[in-house]
Amino acid sequence: MGFWEQLGLLALAMLLGILVGAEREYQGKAAGMRTHALIAVGAALFVTAGRFGFAEVPEGTPGVDPARIAAQVVAGVGFLGAGVIFIQRNLVMGMTTAASIWGTTAIGIACAAGLPAIAIAVTAMQLIVVVSLNPVERIIAKHAQHSGKLHLVYTSTGALTEALSTCTAQGFDVSEISTERDHDNGERSTTLTLRGRGAVADLTSLLTKKDGVVGVTFEEL
Repeated sequence: MGFWEQLGLLALAMLLGILVGAEREYQGKAAGMRTHALIAVGAALFVTAGRFGFAEVPEGTPGVDPARIAAQVVAGVGFLGAGVIFIQRNLVMGMTTAASIWGTTAIGIACAAGLPAIAIAVTAMQLIVVVSLNPVERIIAKHAQHSGKLHLVYTSTGALTEALSTCTAQGFDVSEISTERDHDNGERSTTLTLRGRGAVADLTSLLTKKDGVVGVTFEEL
């Protein structure tokens, strides 16, 4: 394989990385086009070096294996993926972006391995997964099983009663109510233990609009 062919495969890896990263950037994620492009072209270059960088070494020489570098790339990219995963209020964030980084690495490896058609097809499949399944996930989320603690800050007992009614109307059972706490500014707070099938985001949005409700947070169990 000549120089221009090798450069073409590296350019293809970079382009496919940009396409995948553009979707992540559109979703407001930190790892966007630049990150995915660098990952893809870097992975492709590692594999290219493994395939063609030791042409003068006699075939069958112990310790020389073109696939070894690719294996190290697969292991090393895990550190990048782990860097975009974090936990906030018991919710794991960044898993899709980490998986996207992992998939983009595989796309870059496929390009450098001389499988451009497969790399293009997998890029299309990856974009279909992350784009097309978003509406499906939102529908499922509206009926998914949730259990957690709803922390409520309010100004009157009537607000608490209204909040309990809203929780029930949204499909959640209140299994426990913690002792009310009075604050110096006249506000009160309590914690409701909820379980049921419904959209947590819709519930918290409705509660924040209720008269007398000052603050609402939900923590998954």
